[in-house]
Amino acid sequence: MGIIDEIKGDLVDINETLSFEEFYKFFEDAPRRHCRHSCAYLLDMFDYFGFDEKNHSKLFQIEHDDAPAIQGQFEVQKELLANLQMFKEEGFNNKFVLLIGPNGSSKSSIVKKIMRGAESYSESTEGALYTFSWIFPIDSYVKGSLGFVAEKRGHVADSFAHLEDKDIAAIVPSELKDHPLLLIPLAKRQEIIEKKLSQWPDVLDSVRKSYLYLGDVCKRNRMIFDALVKSYKGDYQEVYRHIRVERFTLSRRYSVGAVTIEPQLHVDARMQQITMDRRLGSLPPSLQSLNLFSIQGETVSANRGILEFSDLLKRPLDTFKYLLMTMETKNINLQGILTELDIFFLGTSNEIHIAAFRQHPDFNSFRGRFNFVKVPYLLNYVDEEKIYLTQLKGLSDSTIFEPHSLRALSLFTILTRIRAPQANNYSDSKLGTIASGLGPVEKVLYLGEEILPERLDSESRQILKHSLKEIEREFANDQLYEGKFGLSPRDVKKIIYDLADESTNVSFVNIYNYLEKLIVKKNEHEFLNITPQGDYHHYPRYLYLIKDHILDILDSELRGSLGLVDDRSYEDYIRRYIENINSLIKGEKVKNKATGIFENVDPYFVNEFEKGIKLNEDKDTYRKHLISTLGAYSLDHKGVDIVYSDVFPDVIEKLQGSFREEQKKLIQVISNNIVYYEKETGRLKGEDAHNGRTPMSEDSRKLLDDTLKNLVKNYGYSEVGAIELVKYVIKEKY
Repeated sequence: MGIIDEIKGDLVDINETLSFEEFYKFFEDAPRRHCRHSCAYLLDMFDYFGFDEKNHSKLFQIEHDDAPAIQGQFEVQKELLANLQMFKEEGFNNKFVLLIGPNGSSKSSIVKKIMRGAESYSESTEGALYTFSWIFPIDSYVKGSLGFVAEKRGHVADSFAHLEDKDIAAIVPSELKDHPLLLIPLAKRQEIIEKKLSQWPDVLDSVRKSYLYLGDVCKRNRMIFDALVKSYKGDYQEVYRHIRVERFTLSRRYSVGAVTIEPQLHVDARMQQITMDRRLGSLPPSLQSLNLFSIQGETVSANRGILEFSDLLKRPLDTFKYLLMTMETKNINLQGILTELDIFFLGTSNEIHIAAFRQHPDFNSFRGRFNFVKVPYLLNYVDEEKIYLTQLKGLSDSTIFEPHSLRALSLFTILTRIRAPQANNYSDSKLGTIASGLGPVEKVLYLGEEILPERLDSESRQILKHSLKEIEREFANDQLYEGKFGLSPRDVKKIIYDLADESTNVSFVNIYNYLEKLIVKKNEHEFLNITPQGDYHHYPRYLYLIKDHILDILDSELRGSLGLVDDRSYEDYIRRYIENINSLIKGEKVKNKATGIFENVDPYFVNEFEKGIKLNEDKDTYRKHLISTLGAYSLDHKGVDIVYSDVFPDVIEKLQGSFREEQKKLIQVISNNIVYYEKETGRLKGEDAHNGRTPMSEDSRKLLDDTLKNLVKNYGYSEVGAIELVKYVIKEKY
């Protein structure tokens, strides 16, 4: 019972019913909130969820159970918000927004996320939505003027809105979810809106163009309203007693203000007569004489919300031609009756169907009423990788994906979607030269994390650093734009399932072997048939470049797990060496910065430094050369603090090389003992299984133990994955 009480408390706000007078007080307290048409409402919904520091909507970042987060697609989000803003200013949705892109590019997921956000917003105080029903009480609550009985037999309440069910004879809902404000006669309603919104001129200007200012209730509500006015001889107060204002929430599941139309072959709205419906036999005679109709269909259910046409262009053209008039007038014609709509219309279509649609004779008629929003595949491998993380969590009980396996797959996926940069596509010739020189993996790394190729000089790196948008949009207006082709997320999810079936530990090696088989299946994937252009669209070359990139990462992690720590600050290390040899040449002492005391040159430190860089020339000559180089640099950069790593990059490289040589010796020890280690730990089976002691020394055993533990602890490998990484890196690089 305690749980039931809690549920009851949660539902109080969203199931509230009000009299018309009570609703009007709500309206007076928050006129802006209650004067929103659907597009203004959705804009406020996005504001409700907020935006991050990059001005990206936080709604798309939320992981709902029935609507996963949308990765990337920031340009699409921006265009959708721009369309909503335009519709808000126009007062209604005067263009059909059509999301176009290849199959699996998240078009439907974007729509689903907007609907899910609208559902949550409608449950909040800020997003409260209201409609109304007509309430007709049993005869003891009414007077004879409505045709029930001649005598008043009970107390007449101020409003019938709060009557219990036992006291209600009939309820007639508003199927279009008409706004309660529409019950106020037009001239008076306009006067009220002008007064209440006078302090917000921009809002008022938008509302003046909307159905709330210019429109009316649907025909059935108008007929009931007029009949009651006539029955009550113009007493509007008596009419409004029959109004019960009801809060409603949007729901995609139950088709309330959030509806998806599949590409079937029937119309989206229809009507039927209901006057003879036996359920409504309790209506007063003055209403039973009216020829009342019920309107139904997806468009009706979606009113005051969102209507999605999934795969719009799969439907015959005649089934959605009515949208041309609807977009222009915000009305739908039902058997000669114009019914006013307040809907955000949007749809989805793939590239194949839109290409065919452009050839249709009626395309020009639709083009003026359609806004096309391109939804390509992602070009950012970091965002692409996030798409599959939920899938990996679902597989985690049976399969482990080792570090960099999914990253390698995501890199390959993006490589299938990009084109070779062309210098003549850039207005800046320097940028054009730099862009056209980018290799495929270099371009993907730049698009994903703005990683600049180390081979570029400082000027080129600076130019490229500030040119991300130009690189991203190079082919945006081409017919063959980037992201129009390539592996789709659906393809990649299938690959992940295939890999999970093949192995309980999926490493980069598994990914590489799978992709080697995939790139020869040219009949299954059209992108494999694109003519190679240098390294671009050259899929064996793609695999080589990915392997080289991932191997560098794996090698770095192996080196980082060896237990050797290069704790030197190269900048301070070189500075100290320069100070010592400068004093040595001049025959002076060196000032200790910590104590301020002048001390003798440290010959041991100098010799150790020169040993580390493997100096094999005359020491005095080399030392004088460094000092003169430093002097020349100081003259050329007066007033600039000296950065020794910039002045002596070759010395830095030699110091790092020295450390790498120390690491290489340890890797060689691991290489010589890895088979022995596997035998001792029982990882080898059959003839190679453990058969006693091995020649491996205790030091070597400890080195391998520590290295593998560091790979598990610091880099996230499983025990199996760690030893596979060691074997693979040794095989490929050592």
